[in-house]
Amino acid sequence: MTDAVAETLRQLDQLRTKLSRGELYQRLPEKIDALIDDLPHEKRTPVPVLKDNTAALAQVKSLRLQIKQKTLTGLSDAEINFLLDHLAATDPLVRDKGVYFLFNDILQTHLLTAEQITRISQRLISPEMLYGHILETKSNAIFLRSFSVMILSGVLYVDRMHYHTLTTATIETISLRIAGYITMESDGRGYIGTRGWAHAYSHVGNVLDELTENAALNRANKLFYLTILLERYQRLETPLIFGEDHRLALTIANLVNKNKLYADYFLMLLHYWQRSLMALQPQENEGFWNQWYNRNRLLQALIIRGDLPKRIQDFLIQIVDVF
Repeated sequence: MTDAVAETLRQLDQLRTKLSRGELYQRLPEKIDALIDDLPHEKRTPVPVLKDNTAALAQVKSLRLQIKQKTLTGLSDAEINFLLDHLAATDPLVRDKGVYFLFNDILQTHLLTAEQITRISQRLISPEMLYGHILETKSNAIFLRSFSVMILSGVLYVDRMHYHTLTTATIETISLRIAGYITMESDGRGYIGTRGWAHAYSHVGNVLDELTENAALNRANKLFYLTILLERYQRLETPLIFGEDHRLALTIANLVNKNKLYADYFLMLLHYWQRSLMALQPQENEGFWNQWYNRNRLLQALIIRGDLPKRIQDFLIQIVDVF
C-alpha cells in the first residue's frame, strides 16, 4: 500500500467517525470533494502479467466438473489462493468466464468453511487486491481490483444468507475499504478490447447492495458510502456506457427506499451536485463532456425506475436538462 493510499484511508476513517458522532452531515460532501480532488497521480509501475493461462483453465475446468458431478466436498487454501490470484488475468476466459463463474458456483454450493469465508474476505479487501496501482494511469491492474469487488459481493451475500460468520467489526472494515476503493477508483472502463470486462462501477453497485442489506452496518456507514459514490461518480471522466447508470440507479433506489433518512440525504446530495453544476462553465475537452453525459444517464436511469420517493422524482425531472 502506497503512502497516498494509506493516507486516504486514514482521512476517510476520520470522516466516517465524525459522521457517526454527528459532527458532520451537510458538510460531508464538500469534505469528500476535497479529498478526491487532492488525490495524487502516482507514477505508473509495471503490472505483473500471469502467463499460466493454460494451467489456470485446466484447474477451473477440473473444479467445475467436480462441482457438476457433486464429487467436490471442499477446497484447499492453495486452490482458493490460486483462484483469487487469477482474478488478475487479462484473458477473459480465465478471469471472467473462468474464475468468476467458478467462484459463484463454489459460493452457491457452500463448499467453503466459515473460516475460509473470513480469510477470503480479508484477502479481497487487502491493499494488494483492492488498491494495486489505483492512483496510477489506467492499466491492466483494473481487472484484479474490479473483480475483487465483485467476488466480495458474493462472499457478503452467502455470509448474510448462510454462514453468518463475519462480525460487525469486519463488516464495518469492509465498508470503509470499499469507500476507499470508490474514492480512489477513476478507471470506469467497461469492456476493454480483447481483455473483456473491467466494469468496476457495475461491480461497485453489487457490493454496495450487499452492504445496504446488511443489518449489522449502521446508518452512518450507509450515508458515508452513498456520499462517496455520488461525489466520485460526478468526477469520472470515462464514459459510463455499459449499463453502469442503471446498475447504480438500482443501488441508490435500494438504499433510499429503506428509510426516510437516506432519502432526505440523497436529495441533499442532489441539491449539492446541482449547485456545483450551475457554477461550472462548459469546457471544450473530452473529460468534461463525459462527466456531463454520465450525469444525464444516471439521472435518467433514476427517473425511469419510477420507484423513488416523489420529492426525489420531482427534483430529478426538474434538473435532468440544464443546458
